[in-house]
Amino acid sequence: MMMKQAGAALMALAMAISSCARQSAGDAASTSPRAVSTDSAAIVSAARAFSAAYVRGDAAAMTELYTDDAAIFPDGAAAIVGLDGIRRYWTLPPNRRITRHVLMPDRVEIVGDVAHDYGRFEIAGETDGKPWGPSFGKYVVVWRRGEDGRWRMYLDMWNRGAQAGQ
Repeated sequence: MMMKQAGAALMALAMAISSCARQSAGDAASTSPRAVSTDSAAIVSAARAFSAAYVRGDAAAMTELYTDDAAIFPDGAAAIVGLDGIRRYWTLPPNRRITRHVLMPDRVEIVGDVAHDYGRFEIAGETDGKPWGPSFGKYVVVWRRGEDGRWRMYLDMWNRGAQAGQ
């Protein structure tokens, strides 16, 4: 069952990314380097806001960074679709807190109102007052620009295992 869900998640991600590639050359040509740079900065800023909210334990602020129809694909777990489930996932139990969460984007690509971003992350925290981490991993996010102009995560997938710099 988990393999079927992982396959479906990868298929959805591939479809979202391929939809970027199918944009017409005219659409891509109309995007100025300055606009792409501004959009890239907005995406990196939203990712940093996510990390800051995670360290604060602010699941509501984290959830606001997702589209209404978003899905997350946690490492070793079933996909979670919708904001209610995403908010529950990011709500930490009282005995656990995140002390460090850093996203290190390797690439951000933007086509029109869709973007994808992939890179590495580092995370550390405490459980019952005992420190753990740091742990490292990889991520990929598909972003969509909303009618309000803000970039939000549509698909968010990650797994642990890669050391920083790999």
